[in-house]
Amino acid sequence: MRKVLLMAMGIMLMTSSLLFAAGSAEDGDAKPERYALMMSHMTNAFTMELSDAVKSKAKELGVDLTVFDGGQDVSKQISQVESAINQGYAGILIEPASVDGIKPAAEAAKKAGIPLITVNQRITDQELASAYVGANPVEGGELEMRTAAEAIGGKGKVAFLLGPLGSDAQIGRTQGYYNVLKEYPGIEVAYEQSANWRTDEALKLVENWLQTGVELKAIVANNDGMALGALKAVEDAKMLDKIKIYGLDATPDALAAVKEGRLSATISQSTTEQGLVAMETIVKIVNGEKVPAEIIVGHTLLDKKAVDQMAKN
Repeated sequence: MRKVLLMAMGIMLMTSSLLFAAGSAEDGDAKPERYALMMSHMTNAFTMELSDAVKSKAKELGVDLTVFDGGQDVSKQISQVESAINQGYAGILIEPASVDGIKPAAEAAKKAGIPLITVNQRITDQELASAYVGANPVEGGELEMRTAAEAIGGKGKVAFLLGPLGSDAQIGRTQGYYNVLKEYPGIEVAYEQSANWRTDEALKLVENWLQTGVELKAIVANNDGMALGALKAVEDAKMLDKIKIYGLDATPDALAAVKEGRLSATISQSTTEQGLVAMETIVKIVNGEKVPAEIIVGHTLLDKKAVDQMAKN
């Protein structure tokens, strides 16, 4: 009887060991969770910095991240979200191409029970998303416009270069411009047109504006890429001493131009912080943690004095 008991115990121990080993092997083979980052486009320094920050945090957290380029095409971005849902991604981060157009994608993710957060730009039905991480575009526009208004003495003609019409950043920043203009009745908006975040489009637009002979005091752009296009046009026309140019994003090229005294100022919207916090937030949501509905980062004015101080530090 004792021999039988010992043999039975031995078999049980062996079985437990085998089961434990199998479980360990399965754990070791388990793949990290997959997340999707949907970018509205990948054509300028801002979007590259934002996506790089998200990728950096994903690597730190030990999760897989796939970046999708929407090419400023709402239909394409919706299709990319639907594909991520069908492929079973754990969570989706989206920098939306449109505040209204992306609604079907957000609805699909919600119906599938896959957390989706918006980054840098909100959508109209923001309650469809699990959270928003980004700056307040209205505040950014107000800071940029007020800086320009004060620099030109509160009077004169200005021009606005806008992002893609209908994007959250374009709507918010431009609203910020007009909020400030209520305080400066002496400032007239001579031109206002979209250059779709693109340097080349902004260059052509500003070249045309300058050829009309309208005396501009400042050009205020929704982003740095367009501000740099305006800068080239103004420099080519040898009018930099007459026209001040302002941008937003604090991209490396813009900061260099500010340091050189060519670009009057840029506004930082804490791009890297947005990306890091967004990736951390979506992982928290997937893991069942509660997060605020909105996580807002701040803006900082970076004129030549501020950029020079940054270089010293």
